[in-house]
Amino acid sequence: MVTRFNNATDDIEELSKCFALSRYPACVYHSLQATEIGIIELGRFIGVADPKPGWDATRNALKKILAKKYDQRNAFEQAHSAFIEQINGTIEALQTAWRNKISHAEGRLSLISKEFSAEVAEEIMLATRAFMRRLGLELPPKSEVGITK
Repeated sequence: MVTRFNNATDDIEELSKCFALSRYPACVYHSLQATEIGIIELGRFIGVADPKPGWDATRNALKKILAKKYDQRNAFEQAHSAFIEQINGTIEALQTAWRNKISHAEGRLSLISKEFSAEVAEEIMLATRAFMRRLGLELPPKSEVGITK
């Protein structure tokens, strides 16, 4: 998984260190940074062409695909319908649960709330790991992304 998302390596290492040192807001911050790297890669997979890739661009593209009935989707969207539907549910949950507790300032994430317990930080860290693992296992290799559309 790290080789697929090698630009997330620093954040993955930092979230683990921060959790171990009881720096829970920092752990959450780095978890969100790592998750956003996965979101951007998912956006590439589904053909997001927004100049500002990330949560909003990818969520909007997913919503656009899912708003179509199955028979109105193109061959790529039909072939990946189950994955798109499932990953959309995960992204919605992640955004509702904790991504909305941050703000974007000049392209960087900033935590609005500094109140994160060990339990909450651990849940976020585990959700990040599960999300990134799923993307790592189910997205085709980068060289194939965008070819089948």
